[in-house]
Amino acid sequence: MTISNGADNVHDLIARRRRERDRIPRRAIPEEGVPVSSTQERIWFGERFNPGFGFYHVPATLRLRGPLDAGALDRALCEVIRRHEILRSTVEEIDGMPVQRVGDAPTGVLRSVDLTGEPDPGASPEDEAARMAADDILAPFDLRHGPLGRALLLRLGPDDHVLVLTFHHIVFDDPSFGIVGREIEALYTSSAPLPELELQYTDFSVWQRERLRTEEVRSRLVGYWRRTLEGVPRLLDLPSDRPRPPQRSRAGRFHRSRLPADVVGAARAMAREEGTTPFTVLLAAYGVLLSRYADQADIVTAVPAAGRIRPELEELVGCFINIICLRLDLRGEPTFRELLRRVRHASVEGHDHEEMPFEELVRELHPQRPRSHTPLFQAGLGVRDNDGVFLNLPGVRASEFVPDVEVSHFDLMVDFSVDGDGMAGLWGYNDDLFDPDTVEVLAEQFTLLLTEACAQPDRQVGDLRLPASPRLPQPESVGAEGPAAVLAGRARRVPDSPAVTSADGTLTYAQLDAHAEALAPAVRKGAEPPAADTPDLAVWWYARLRADGGPRDAGYARAADLASRIGLGATGTVLTFAPPASGVLADAMLLALSSGAHLVIAPPQAARDIERLRTLVEDATVVHAPPATWRLLLRENALPEGRPFTALCDAATTPDPLVRELAAQVPTWTLYGERWAAAHRIDPLAEPRRGVPLGVPLAGTPIEVTGRAGRPGATGVPGEIHVGGVATGDRGRILPDGSLELLGRFDRMFTVGGFRVDTDEVARSLAGRPGVVEAVVDVRHDRLVAYVAGDGIDPRKLTAHLPEYQVPGSVVVLDALPRNARGDIAHEELPSPEAPGDEGGQVPIRGGTEESVAGIWRELLGVREIGAADGFLDLGGHSLTLARLSLRYEVAFGIEVELPDLLRHATVREQAALIDERRAQAGLTGEGKSS
Repeated sequence: MTISNGADNVHDLIARRRRERDRIPRRAIPEEGVPVSSTQERIWFGERFNPGFGFYHVPATLRLRGPLDAGALDRALCEVIRRHEILRSTVEEIDGMPVQRVGDAPTGVLRSVDLTGEPDPGASPEDEAARMAADDILAPFDLRHGPLGRALLLRLGPDDHVLVLTFHHIVFDDPSFGIVGREIEALYTSSAPLPELELQYTDFSVWQRERLRTEEVRSRLVGYWRRTLEGVPRLLDLPSDRPRPPQRSRAGRFHRSRLPADVVGAARAMAREEGTTPFTVLLAAYGVLLSRYADQADIVTAVPAAGRIRPELEELVGCFINIICLRLDLRGEPTFRELLRRVRHASVEGHDHEEMPFEELVRELHPQRPRSHTPLFQAGLGVRDNDGVFLNLPGVRASEFVPDVEVSHFDLMVDFSVDGDGMAGLWGYNDDLFDPDTVEVLAEQFTLLLTEACAQPDRQVGDLRLPASPRLPQPESVGAEGPAAVLAGRARRVPDSPAVTSADGTLTYAQLDAHAEALAPAVRKGAEPPAADTPDLAVWWYARLRADGGPRDAGYARAADLASRIGLGATGTVLTFAPPASGVLADAMLLALSSGAHLVIAPPQAARDIERLRTLVEDATVVHAPPATWRLLLRENALPEGRPFTALCDAATTPDPLVRELAAQVPTWTLYGERWAAAHRIDPLAEPRRGVPLGVPLAGTPIEVTGRAGRPGATGVPGEIHVGGVATGDRGRILPDGSLELLGRFDRMFTVGGFRVDTDEVARSLAGRPGVVEAVVDVRHDRLVAYVAGDGIDPRKLTAHLPEYQVPGSVVVLDALPRNARGDIAHEELPSPEAPGDEGGQVPIRGGTEESVAGIWRELLGVREIGAADGFLDLGGHSLTLARLSLRYEVAFGIEVELPDLLRHATVREQAALIDERRAQAGLTGEGKSS
């Protein structure tokens, strides 16, 4: 396999530079072993952090049909392993450093399993082969003892086999399969040995280490990448389906797509026209897609590079592949042609500096290294020039065999490969973040976007058309009457039925109709609503509805639709705690009116009086209340037993944990908008989402999501929600199932510490945590500040629940959050916390274990001033120094501290507390040995 991720002139440039350099020398392997390469070091550290997970396994599975000589295949494999020392190497740790040692050649390597016997009921040989292949691929390797590669041959029939080859990434990369395949082909039919290799992987690893230490090479590489990546956003904030976990997992899935021949042909024609390669065209289109979803014009993508930067490395097996961080610049609304030229330039320059290992780059640039995502990039794109078949044996037809093995390297990684005249796409994604439907839509949109870009390359990238999202379902209006006619009809049919109860009394439908009719002329002339605590308030609202209503009324249509959805009938009672002057109160009135139900307007003081609340909700069929009231009812166990009402909550302000807790006891709906525009039935067992599900619009309420400059929205792409043609300021998107999701507000999105943060999203994550009744998050002094009603919460404890960049720097505890007349949070009334001082290194060391830990840090990092709140990685630590730190702790304190523990407990104080805890558990006393 080969990586063809650059333009032809990229390879010409690299080849020219290669010829100008000296060849890599052959070296004897010392008894103590050889240091690993930079890429091996990164993999070794990753394996230490997540041992035995299968994340660093490099598999290939082939279906082989035809007469196969298993003995010849085994002998060929053994000879390949003998020839390439790296394939019989192991990696062990010596004084905190990973070192590779070369072992003996095997005499047999191919395990065979015959699956032609009695099959399991309901399982075909193919199914069993897929299961066994997956198990073999994911089986852990022992880096210290080896072997670090294995081969499994599954016999499905006399001339039908599945070959499974799996290597650990520390000794192998994907392009190595091409080399192994060619050598097996040559050795399978011939007993003549191949010419001995002039170079081995250990020669490369020593040469690379020495080369990267030279001032000329290092300054050239570091200088370029520092200039190129200066000021890049720290996170590609794709709108995920679920919140980002505080710690990145390897949970992954694949979606398979295909670029048709005509689309690939258009991309190739575009590439020829611009003097580049189809990969560059694909990458430019990918950049446009990511930009639309993340609403970012400055994007870093990962591009795999073969890493064989010298001619003598081309036929050498090993771990050479590197990651190049390409910066895609979509600022200024370029045309696609202009963007393609920018991407071509970035690709040429990036490949010319590709010998900078990614791990070395991270060390030099020293970006924040949050546990929730990879540093510098979160999405990538690669292209292979074959279809995964790397082995062609005489008389045997090989095809790719795909077992169900799925892990995720990044948030989103797309791999394209040649597939006849078209290309096959493999969309790997982290399924902690994304749903399968979301990625399926992404793949479809990529194909259409690429088609559009190649057809109209001189259009601005923002004008390139994505398939418009399906119109949200528009339920038909229920009935043709307006509220005035409905009220009059109710008064005729059921004149004595209770219509509305407010603070001082109850009006029947006949009384309400008469009072509203009498007051309507005054309302038309601008009469203001009466005081909130008078019974005339309800009359004024109905008079206004009568004055504003026509033969058809949108508000009434919405209310009638909602009444139908929740099953509200004429015998029902609607209890509302809506603020007196709000449009929500009008919608609650219309809800009751549309069904002939009884509306009860709760007095403001009742919202926090538990005894009054008990009485009110006992007689209610539908209850519409604010979050604080729901919390009080749940806390006091005041929900009526055996007679559940239907709960109505505001979608934007009611925290998800509260909604779920409520929905577990009574049917619960969330309503969107100051005037109810959409409704969603809550499933308490559904998986939490990053956004707020809004459901589908209520009848007569057109809702759409538009992109920048009012451009039509597309499925899954965030934009501004418009209700009835009016912009709301809310950020949302239409999901693949056609429902609406709220992502926050545009005025609540800030850039803090290089990360774009939706403070409403952080507030939703805090709500419901122990000690937090209600929360709102603001940005003050360029840091996140949480304002909490409740007992408060220690921000340091939130790192177990939130990504680091979303953890507030401080928490302000209030008796209650300030609100305006409509009941919304009054952000301008939130107190300003004191400006932060120079924290971090200024937090004093307490002595004892903290001083011992700080002393070890000073020695390892070469840093004199260290404070108790400083982080090891923030002070310049990296994978090797973390490994040495673990070893030093074992020597100094007599306990073992694993690498994951060192990453989870990042500061001096946290690590000292962890060490004291572990020593106490082990029955050790004292402070350990001095550093």
